[in-house]
Amino acid sequence: MLDHSFAISELNRKVANIIRIGLVKEINYEKAKVRVKIGEFLTDYLPWITSKAGKDRDWSPPDIDEQVVILSPLGELSLGVVLPGIYQQKYSAPENKKEINSVK
Repeated sequence: MLDHSFAISELNRKVANIIRIGLVKEINYEKAKVRVKIGEFLTDYLPWITSKAGKDRDWSPPDIDEQVVILSPLGELSLGVVLPGIYQQKYSAPENKKEINSVK
């Protein structure tokens, strides 16, 4: 029974970790990785997703305290990648019209 309870707990943990939302707390610019705080938990350094990372590349690192999504294959946060950019009260949308594209 103990093995069964552990297996269910482990499965619940992994499912909960597939998609997580947190705040960037540390940035390693040389490695293009960040640490994200989820509640009281701080992840290891994880790579962030960018729009171009092949022959053509862009560079737009997330900011400290930027709200992000972590996508974790198999629910393993150590394998996660960080998808920046969720507006929040501290950093709200800079515009509110569909006709406008802007960067601040």
